Amino acid sequence: MKILVIDDEYYVVEEVLKNTPWDRVGIETRLAAYNARQARNIIEKNPDIDIILTDIELPQQNGIELIEWVYAQNLSPVIIMLTGHERFDYAKSAIRLRVLDYLTKPIDIEQLENALKKAVNERKRHLLYPELYASTPEEKGDEDPIEQIIQVIRQNLSSPDLNRQLIADVVHMNPDYISNLFHKKTGVSLSNYILNERLKATNVMLATTNLTLQQISAKAGFSSPTYFHRQFKRRFGITPQQYRKEHRPEDHQARYSSEPSE
Repeated sequence: MKILVIDDEYYVVEEVLKNTPWDRVGIETRLAAYNARQARNIIEKNPDIDIILTDIELPQQNGIELIEWVYAQNLSPVIIMLTGHERFDYAKSAIRLRVLDYLTKPIDIEQLENALKKAVNERKRHLLYPELYASTPEEKGDEDPIEQIIQVIRQNLSSPDLNRQLIADVVHMNPDYISNLFHKKTGVSLSNYILNERLKATNVMLATTNLTLQQISAKAGFSSPTYFHRQFKRRFGITPQQYRKEHRPEDHQARYSSEPSE
């Protein structure tokens, strides 16, 4: 596995490169850049980069714009973002760009290790199911059916009515055919993919905003906060509150209402 670390603060890059247990996370090659221009040059010379760890605030071009450029090159590395901000517009952009994880500064090496392990596993799935993770340009005439399905899911993720029938109505295909095709091409059921995308969205919002659990549940398209809480705990083994506490600095945490009962 190959990673590119991007941050305009030299000491941040050095800390990541020197202190991360690379052998444990399964990453052999580490590259570094200190601004967006350097990053683009490295990516052009190394299109096989598997993981990008980037700060949002970069000189010349911010991390979100950089990732949009990466996707425009028809590349699909796994993305982890660094931030010291709580701006919801960043969170929304991260959801749209399928960012795997958000890490706050100062970097906690243990959290970084866990995020990188997830990224390595995600990248392996990318390589197994390239149809599922291929970057999809905004303007494309003859889209692959899987890409069309994924676009509909992204555009309607906040709707609790998102299901195979809604997708079928948009792409003008039979819902049974859609389900079978999606599972055959990706190895993942359509319902599980939708759930995974919703949970990724909640992870970003939990880590980067002060939205309540009810607001996060609604924005991610869950039918109720209780259902969101149950699915989150089943998937990650911890509650949304625990996840938020682990992924945010103590001085940025607000007081939240008690957990919904299961």
